[in-house]
Amino acid sequence: MRLGVLLPHRAVVIQSARKPPLDECWTVARLCDEAGMDIWVGDSIVAKPRLEPLTTLAYCAAITKRARLGTAILLPALRQPTVLAHALATLDQISQGRLVLGLGTGWGLPEIQREWEACGRVHKRRARDLEEHVIVWRKLWSGEPVTHEGSDFKLTEHTIGPLPWTEQGPPILITAGNRGEIIPAQIDRVGRLGDGVVTTYLTDDDCCHLRQLCDEAFARHNRPRPGFPMCVYTTVRIDEDTARAETVTAEFLKKYYGGGVNFRGLMGLGAPSAVIDTLKRYEAAGVTDLCIRFAGTDQLPQLERFIRDVTPAFRHS
Repeated sequence: MRLGVLLPHRAVVIQSARKPPLDECWTVARLCDEAGMDIWVGDSIVAKPRLEPLTTLAYCAAITKRARLGTAILLPALRQPTVLAHALATLDQISQGRLVLGLGTGWGLPEIQREWEACGRVHKRRARDLEEHVIVWRKLWSGEPVTHEGSDFKLTEHTIGPLPWTEQGPPILITAGNRGEIIPAQIDRVGRLGDGVVTTYLTDDDCCHLRQLCDEAFARHNRPRPGFPMCVYTTVRIDEDTARAETVTAEFLKKYYGGGVNFRGLMGLGAPSAVIDTLKRYEAAGVTDLCIRFAGTDQLPQLERFIRDVTPAFRHS
C-alpha cells in the first residue's frame, strides 16, 4: 500500500487568504518526496477555498523527483472539458507521467450547488458532465483528430498537444462508495470509465465490499482490472492522548468542512502504534493507496512524526 499526504493547501488559506504560508506546502511536498510518499490535493474554488490544484501540482512537479501527484478529488464538471484535457496533459508531461487523477462529482450541499453557479456550470448535470470529460479526454489524448458534439461545446477534427506522458494517459480513479453508501450508478461509472476507485470515510469491511462490487462492474463492461487501484482518503492525528487527538480532529474537520458532513469509517487517531494498526486494516482490506490528511494546524510536526514513527511499518522489501 502506497502512502500519500494531502498538501495543506486549504489549511494555509484558512490561516490567511491574502498571504497564505505557502512554504508550508512546499516543505510538505519535499518531505514526502524524500520519504517515498505521494502528494495529493483537493479541489474547490469558492465553496472551500484553497490553492488551485493543477497549478499547485505543477509547482510540486518542479520541486520533486519521484512522488506521484494526485487529485483527491478533482471536480471536472466545474470546468470546460477541452481546456482541462489540455491542462492535464501538460501537467502529466511536466511531471513525466506522475499524475494520478481522482475524480468526483461533488456533494449535494447548498454551498456546493452555489459553487457550480459561480462557475457557470449546472449542478444537476455534474455526473453526466464528469462522464463526458473522461470520454473526451481519452479521445483527445489518443492523438487522433476528434469530432464530438458536447453538451455545450463542439470539437471538429481537433487535436491537442502535448499528449500525456504515456499512451494510456494518467490513471483515472472515479469516486464511489463514500461513507459506505453504495450507489449503483457510481459503481457502474467506475466499471465503464475508470481505471480504479477513490473513496473516503470507509471501514475496512466497506473497502472489501466496494472492491468486490467494482470488480463485478469491470467484468460486466468487459474491462477486467484485477488488482485495480483503490485510493482511500482518510484523516490522521498523532497524539499519545487519544481523547485529545479525537477532540482536535473533530474541531479541525468542523472548520475544514463548515459542518454538514457525516464523519465515519477508520481514522488514525492516537499514538503511532494505534495509527499503524488502523492503516494496516486498510492495507489488509485491499486498499492500494492512502491519501492522508493531517488534522490540526501543526501540519509539519505531524508529518515529520508520521514519517519517523509510522512509515517504517509500511516499507516492504
